Amino acid sequence: MDKTKIAGIALFCAALGIGGMATAVLPQRERSDRENRVLETRPELTAENILSGSYQEQYEEYLNDQMPLRDGWVRMAVGLERLAGRLDVNGVYFGKDGYLLEKSSPSDFDGAQVEENAEHLSDFLNDAADRFGAGRVCCLLLPDKAAAMPDKLPKGADDVSKEERETAEMVRRQLNEPGVLPDVIGELRRRRDEYIFYRTDHHWTTLGAYYAYCVWAEATGHEVRGPEAYSREEIFDDFYGTTYNKAPAKVPADCVELFHSEAEHGIQVRVDGGKTVSDSLYFLEEATRGFNRYDVFFGGNTALVQVSTKAETGRSLLVVKDSFANCFVPFLAGDYERIVLVDFRYGKENVYEILDRYDGITDVLVIYNTTSFMQDTGLDRLDRKAEEMEEFDADSFFDE
Repeated sequence: MDKTKIAGIALFCAALGIGGMATAVLPQRERSDRENRVLETRPELTAENILSGSYQEQYEEYLNDQMPLRDGWVRMAVGLERLAGRLDVNGVYFGKDGYLLEKSSPSDFDGAQVEENAEHLSDFLNDAADRFGAGRVCCLLLPDKAAAMPDKLPKGADDVSKEERETAEMVRRQLNEPGVLPDVIGELRRRRDEYIFYRTDHHWTTLGAYYAYCVWAEATGHEVRGPEAYSREEIFDDFYGTTYNKAPAKVPADCVELFHSEAEHGIQVRVDGGKTVSDSLYFLEEATRGFNRYDVFFGGNTALVQVSTKAETGRSLLVVKDSFANCFVPFLAGDYERIVLVDFRYGKENVYEILDRYDGITDVLVIYNTTSFMQDTGLDRLDRKAEEMEEFDADSFFDE
């Protein structure tokens, strides 16, 4: 065996030894903010765990998660994958101009589930239009980054924009008033050369949300406030988001921007029935606590949020949403005295329970990322006949 091979083996063994000792001595990390997940800690050594084989599996995961300088090793591995010509790693495409795009293909969607979700949504929108009037009901089905900016995809990557458009059309065909579902997908694609999605996160930027707000305002007869109505503030320039966490490639950090307006004055935000109360739409402490700068918008995702404003319009809005709505809703603060945000992923309430108890609601907005909508298995909560409805203390939640 030549000296080069011997040196390589010796170096590998030394790295393993040093890594093992460091893992045993250094404090365990319970959570990775960068990956937004709980890390595996040292498993308990018991005869039962050893005989079942679970100890060995957990110990392997523990070594992977607690590896010293783990983030650096992961970045190096991703860099090697890119050098090898891989289009994607961990479900993330390496796109053009530093964009990291979540990988999805037509096979990721269950046709029956998509049809069921389209039926739930269209039935709810038709009922809401009958109840409040079509001009007071709107649905925004939003493209994901790859569908909005297909030119950023690497050559040979799957483009699911066709499936997203077909889903939107499936919903529109079942609506009594097709104008309830304006074409926000087309508008964002027309803006694809602008900074409408973060490079390293799956969410849209505040600028992207502004363009969708313009679509919403035109569809619902509200005044469209031009860019001059806002003062823009860049609050972070070091944001690395969800797609970067899956595939930490060498790309520029993102910037997070706020659009301020007069409507912010006198705001009160109550999260989950008053567990958190704030006089601002923006939660800087939450966004700086970890790596997810997008949490500046309402502090992240929760089941129920109420926003009270000084708008004095006599109108209240119910928003059925996913996380894309978090940076969109501030644009509505001048149009409603009260905005109630409901996220089905974090609560079990049926939307009709809320509407039936609170006749003060005058308008409805459903805002969802289309790929998330296509895969969501909890949209039966838009159905009046949903079987599992848990009561909550709504009276205390909605008290002024």
